[in-house]
Amino acid sequence: SSVAINLANGSLPEDFRWSSYPLYYLFVIPIVIGAVLVRDPLRQFVLGTRAALLVLAVWGLAEVAAGALRPGCGANPANAAFSISFLAVVSRLNVGSAPMLLSNRHVFFYLGLIAVLITQTRALLPVFVVGLVIDIFGLLRNKASGRMPGNPRSIGIAAVALASCLAITSIIYPIYADRIGSTFGEIRHAVQNSDSTTTNGLSIRFAQWRAAVSLIADNPLLGRGGAGISEEIVRHKPKGFSGDLTQFTFVHNFILDETIQRGLVGLAILAGYFGFCLFRIYRYGDASMKENVLLIIVLTFSFGLLHYLLVKDRHVILYALYFL
Repeated sequence: SSVAINLANGSLPEDFRWSSYPLYYLFVIPIVIGAVLVRDPLRQFVLGTRAALLVLAVWGLAEVAAGALRPGCGANPANAAFSISFLAVVSRLNVGSAPMLLSNRHVFFYLGLIAVLITQTRALLPVFVVGLVIDIFGLLRNKASGRMPGNPRSIGIAAVALASCLAITSIIYPIYADRIGSTFGEIRHAVQNSDSTTTNGLSIRFAQWRAAVSLIADNPLLGRGGAGISEEIVRHKPKGFSGDLTQFTFVHNFILDETIQRGLVGLAILAGYFGFCLFRIYRYGDASMKENVLLIIVLTFSFGLLHYLLVKDRHVILYALYFL
C-alpha cells in the first residue's frame, strides 16, 4: 500500500530510498523464518540486548573518560540513544532459563539509561521515568503481598548492580544538567517568540513543523514523497525565521514526515499497522510483554515527536524485528 501511494503521488522511482522504508517490515520475514533453526529465538534476542547494554554502558563511560563531549558509540548521538533505549526496553522481557549474569532483572534497563545520559539526548528521558515508575509500583505491590522474588544472593547481586548504576548516573548527571538547563531556555525563547536572530533546537523544530503543515496542505491525501524536502521546507518556512533549514531532509516529527511522504492515507495505514502489531503483542503476551508495549509506545512518541524516527534504516529495522 505504501509503495502504491508513492507510485500514485509520482515520487517513484526518483524517491526510492524514502519510499522503500516500509518494505523493511516485509523483508525481515526471511530472518524470522530462519529463526526456526534457533531454539527459543526470543530468548536469544533478549539475552543479546542485555549483553549489548552492558558493553554500551562501558563503551560510553570510556568515551567520556577520554574527553568526548557527546559520544554516540560511533553514530549520531540521538540515533544511538534511540537504539540503546529500544534495546533497554526489550531487555525487560522475561525469558526462560536465563543465565545468572543475564537474568530477568531490570538492571540492564538502567544500564541503558547510563548510555543514553552519556549521549545527552533529552527526548528519551520519559521512557526511563515511566519504566522507573512501573518498577517502583511493582516492588511496592510485591512487598505488600509478601512476594519478593529471588533468593538472598541474587537479590544482593541485583542491589549492588542497581546501586552501581545509580552511582554512575549521579556522576554523569552534572554533564547532563547543562542540557536540561538549555531545554528550559529553549522553551522560554519559543514561548516568548523573541525577535532575536539566534535560533535553537526547539525554535528550528517549530519553524519546520509550521512549514510542514503548509507543505502538507498542498497534497493532503497522498503526500508528495521525500525528494527535495529541504528546498520545499525552506520555501514554506515562516516569514521572519532566519535559521538555516537547508541541512534537514526531515522535519523532526515522525507524524509530519509520514504525512509529507504519503499523505493522510499513508499516515492512516502506518497507524493501523503499528496499532495492529502492538495490540496483538499486548493481547497474547505475558505481563512483561504488556508492560513492554506501553514502554515502546512511550519511546515512539517521546522520540518521534522531536526527531526523525521512521526515515532512518536502523530505527525501522528495530521495529520490524520487534513486531515479528
